[in-house]
Amino acid sequence: MTQETIAAAGNTEAPAYLTLVQLGYSLDRDGEERWIAKKGTLELVADCPLELLGLSLMRNERGPRWQADDHEIAEFLTQFYPSAGRP
Repeated sequence: MTQETIAAAGNTEAPAYLTLVQLGYSLDRDGEERWIAKKGTLELVADCPLELLGLSLMRNERGPRWQADDHEIAEFLTQFYPSAGRP
């Protein structure tokens, strides 16, 4: 079986946009700076459609209480930034 790799690059922007539209979001731009996706009362703001898609998935999976708690943050920092907070 061949491994599939998808990298965040220019060729992922249009598919991310199309996926958001398929999920029911309306998209707009705030000038040249930010992308905005809206669905009902939810508004997502990011630098590109791919980031919006990530926010959409995070909100969908974690719900309205999407923020990480102190324990989850500590686990994340320990795993990916083991020297953080150490002299």
